[in-house]
Amino acid sequence: MSIRSVRHRGLRRPLEQGNSRFLRRERDGRVRNILTAAVLTKHMDGFVAGAPPGWRVHRISGDRCNEWRVSVSGHWRMRFEEADGAIRRLNLEDYH
Repeated sequence: MSIRSVRHRGLRRPLEQGNSRFLRRERDGRVRNILTAAVLTKHMDGFVAGAPPGWRVHRISGDRCNEWRVSVSGHWRMRFEEADGAIRRLNLEDYH
């Protein structure tokens, strides 16, 4: 899947420049693994099927049913919308 838009500057830098300056060191490796897996798969079904159980990939229910979350660490999640084989509005957030 291609990544069309990124909201979090800590995620934008590794994608554009290979620099993870705005990511905490304990989250950097996991974030890079998730981003790599997302870019290398063609469809969301392949991403979900290939994700390790610890990532806890799931679709958000309710009025955000087109959004997905992936667990990074603790309360931190990557949230994004998937449409037409592309990731949009990619964000890293503390959901508590």
